[in-house]
Amino acid sequence: MLTAERYITLLNHYAGPVTGEQEEYEVALEDLTALFHCTERNVKLIVRKLQEEELIGWIPGRGRGNRSRIQFLVKREFFLLEFAKRLAQKGEYRYAFEFLHQYEEDKLILEQFIKWLNNQFGMEKLSDDIQARDVFRLPVYKAPLSLDPAELYYGFDSHLVRQMFDRLVQYDSEQEAVVPLIAHHWESNESGTEWTFFLRKGVRFHHGKILTAEDVVFTLERLRTEKMNAWLLSTMEQAEALDARTVKISLRQPNWLFPRLMCSSCASILPSDLGGQNESSYWMLPSGTGPFRMAVWNSNRLELTVNDDYFLGRPYLDGVKLIFLPDNIPNISKLKWEQLIANDSRIPAKAGEDWQRIETLSKGCSLMTWNRNKKGPQQSLSFRQAVNLIIDRIGMIQHSSKSGYPARSFVPQEETELGMFWYDLDAAKQLLEQSGYDGSPFLLVTRDTDADEAEWIQKQCAKIGITMHLRYEERSALTRVETVQEADAMLTCLVFADDEVCELESYLQANSSIYQHLDPGLRKWIFQLTDQILATKSKEKRRALLRQIEYRLRDEAQVLFLIHQKLSTYVHPSVRGLVINNLGWMDFKDIWLTSTNERQLESPVRKMKKSV
Repeated sequence: MLTAERYITLLNHYAGPVTGEQEEYEVALEDLTALFHCTERNVKLIVRKLQEEELIGWIPGRGRGNRSRIQFLVKREFFLLEFAKRLAQKGEYRYAFEFLHQYEEDKLILEQFIKWLNNQFGMEKLSDDIQARDVFRLPVYKAPLSLDPAELYYGFDSHLVRQMFDRLVQYDSEQEAVVPLIAHHWESNESGTEWTFFLRKGVRFHHGKILTAEDVVFTLERLRTEKMNAWLLSTMEQAEALDARTVKISLRQPNWLFPRLMCSSCASILPSDLGGQNESSYWMLPSGTGPFRMAVWNSNRLELTVNDDYFLGRPYLDGVKLIFLPDNIPNISKLKWEQLIANDSRIPAKAGEDWQRIETLSKGCSLMTWNRNKKGPQQSLSFRQAVNLIIDRIGMIQHSSKSGYPARSFVPQEETELGMFWYDLDAAKQLLEQSGYDGSPFLLVTRDTDADEAEWIQKQCAKIGITMHLRYEERSALTRVETVQEADAMLTCLVFADDEVCELESYLQANSSIYQHLDPGLRKWIFQLTDQILATKSKEKRRALLRQIEYRLRDEAQVLFLIHQKLSTYVHPSVRGLVINNLGWMDFKDIWLTSTNERQLESPVRKMKKSV
């Protein structure tokens, strides 16, 4: 990359943005030493390197006062585009964008690169002497923060964990029942304080170790020890291996929801030997029992390869390549790639008539939480209600780059699409006056990817004289307790992959903004109800208790529900088995490719020397 930067530096300095064919320019070595901030000896080495790469022609000056002459052999636009392609083909996608963003005046080149890159995504047939390999290559705009099940916070990370690991049991949303996974059977005592799980035979980790009860005990003990998701095992007293394939879990109080909790990605089973590595080394390329194993994980991409010996049957795909792209790619360019278009339903998708359309409404919503443990205007109920009434959800949807419906609760209800929402400017002004608001600002913290919504709320608040300051944080910072506690309010998005479990997680996970922002009295009341929920056998009664919590949070304007996001996915007819799961992602193990779509990825038009 250094050679490329030096070539562009020379080109910009002598030729400017436009160069003619085979033009020559006079050069003095002392000028180059200043340009590259190095000695004359190093300048000569740089010139020789550029000549070897066939990027420049160089005619040395002979005699005193005769300057050397330089000729640029590759046009600027062609060089920038081809070098970016080279980086991408080496898997250095982020570097490719960083390289092009240095030359923002060449926007056409960036557009050409994105167009070329879009053609690299989708199903890829790789042929060798033995057999063809089907690899699914797709772009993502957020790299996983953690793949440690005990430290999961974001939905995308949870989805990836499910590709590489398995749980004791899993939840089937169609049957609305817990079904076998690693455990083929489970049972409890009459009081729901002891649960026994019976494990399948022959389940292997990716590094070859047979899964036993020892691995389950190790995982559960590790999970409950100072981990972000330790709340899952808050009622556990002991996990015991009765034999190699039987685990007994003793609880300190009845918990009829325990098998449901074990469906969580956070309860994915790890090998007790960590693949013969220490913790830090293990998480660089973790070994699970899932349908795919990790092959590569770095800042540019994550690659999964098929687990041929998966106990529930080999997946159809041979591999999955996730390419991490920067967020600042224009939205219209993000949406289109050759065999699958995932887009906002308000943006026209150029899909064929025979393409399948999958429309999903997110189970979860975007929301605001108020920090009741910090001094500020948010301590007033009237103030919180005023902000709730000033937020025009319909207007926010129209303003933002997202599509969806106004939210009145955590998950979409039957009336979600009927347009029921709050917005009352006059009532908001009256409530603000009642609150005694003195003009003090409040701080809203969120991610920069939610800037559209945050800025919309800021403008709405300004309409009635409320001053709101914005602070954007990285995804990793939003999982830290100190960040949550510093905010007067937080704008976030919750995805409820497993409704009961995820709702409880919002109240009980120590890092969540809902948990951290509850005042002590409200938190104590919620804890009492969650104990009742765990001890209740009836799903209907558990649901009623959960609604009590949600309604109180809504009535006290502790949580302001905003938008249920809607996503339309268009799938080429050659891609089969694609289903959007509750995490808003596709389960890779069920995807397969018909023979009508065999192709090789496009290669660059011109080959440049590899060392550039």
